[in-house]
Amino acid sequence: MASLSKNPRLLLSRTLFSTLSSPQKLQLPTFRSVKSAIRSESNPDKLAELFSYQSSEFSRFRRHRPLFHLSVRKLSRSNRHDLIRRIIEHQKESLTDSPMLQSEGFWIRLIMLYSESGMVDEAMRTFDQMGEFKCNQSEKSLCALLTVFMNNGMFEKVHEVFHSVPLKTGITPGVKSHNLVLKAFCKENNVGSAKAWIEKMEKDDKVAPDINSYNVLLGAYLKNRDGSGFDGIVKEISKTGLEYNVTTYNYRISKFCKNKECARAKKLLDEMVSKGLKPNSASYNTVIDGFCRVGDFESAQKVLQSMVADGYVLPCSFTYYTLIRHMVEEGEFDSALEMCEEIIRRKWVPPFEAMEALVKGLIKMSKAKEAKEVVAKMKKRLKGPAVDSWGKIEAALPL
Repeated sequence: MASLSKNPRLLLSRTLFSTLSSPQKLQLPTFRSVKSAIRSESNPDKLAELFSYQSSEFSRFRRHRPLFHLSVRKLSRSNRHDLIRRIIEHQKESLTDSPMLQSEGFWIRLIMLYSESGMVDEAMRTFDQMGEFKCNQSEKSLCALLTVFMNNGMFEKVHEVFHSVPLKTGITPGVKSHNLVLKAFCKENNVGSAKAWIEKMEKDDKVAPDINSYNVLLGAYLKNRDGSGFDGIVKEISKTGLEYNVTTYNYRISKFCKNKECARAKKLLDEMVSKGLKPNSASYNTVIDGFCRVGDFESAQKVLQSMVADGYVLPCSFTYYTLIRHMVEEGEFDSALEMCEEIIRRKWVPPFEAMEALVKGLIKMSKAKEAKEVVAKMKKRLKGPAVDSWGKIEAALPL
């Protein structure tokens, strides 16, 4: 791994864009047409030319982050790191003497674009260039660099950079950068070191852990099925007086459901709502799945009804698919039939394996008419290759 570059310069070759098409060919009338052209372009070289030219023509272009990420993803899929480097370096070169070069957010965006493509050395070099352009580096920049290594699975580098970069830049690590080190320890499955790190944060670094710090440990203990360690962190949170956030609740809900203590999980879900903390889809879906796994479909459907009534998050197809799969597995075919009708009413396509089991179950219950209606409704919902796939299943059904 290359060390942090000492003398980074923004010296682009004069020939860097020598392959560009003529301005007349690249010129587009509106920003909307630019977006459309970039989304539809499949040739990597043409995409890079189009991107570089239009980013200079339209001021809105540089503020449109999705277009940057889309372009980089397309070039990355084509394994054209040379073109990714070209379009990112062009952003720096085209902004000579611009105030944007003193914007920390601008540099962080470029760092993360390189990271997204696995171009770690370029991300590090870009981090170094910030100081050359008199751009103040805060903990946000440090977190961006640590995230580069996290996202690319270089966990040892997270520890190294956390200690070395603040000495070189004068950045003071806060709780967010400390939390990234915690995540690195947990990714390495070194939960003991992560636990010790939390103690070090407050004692040696004078940085108070926040609820996200403890959530990292909760997630690690949950993954490792370490109930004792998990419960110890829950007690520690209580001692600190920190308020739970959605992630904390979700981890606790998940633990209860894994232990088949679904009633306690539901109580936590109700507590979230009563405190005005908005549950997300995972909050509801975990409890629904938990009740389904113990065969309590009545309670699962009540949670679904609460999900709709609370209005914090709309039920998605996954919620209904979870219910119908468990229902057919447990032989609850009447309930599964009702769920199937609701799924189709919402214009979704039920899972094939669940529908196959449902049809067979209905036939065993001497409900051939209902089984045939299910098959007919399925056919109406299918398009393209799915029609043939379902046709093979249908051919084997005892209708």
